[in-house]
Amino acid sequence: MSRRLSIIITDAEQCRMRNVIPWGFISRIMRILLLQTLDLVEKHGDIVLGALLSGKLTAFDLIKKEVSDNGAIGFEGDNIKS
Repeated sequence: MSRRLSIIITDAEQCRMRNVIPWGFISRIMRILLLQTLDLVEKHGDIVLGALLSGKLTAFDLIKKEVSDNGAIGFEGDNIKS
């Protein structure tokens, strides 16, 4: 059985989301972000929640860590390069 998750976002955030994430991908992206966040909290504890809520940890930080561990892709400034 599937469950739904509702979050409150502003009109501007909704417009930005629709302009940036292709139609049909939003639900999948949000599910992946939720699952990855749950994995991090289970692995590292509540400190992850505090870091996310304070802005000390961002999705971009997590991508950089994954990329540096993988070694297949690198970063140049704020741009991903292959």
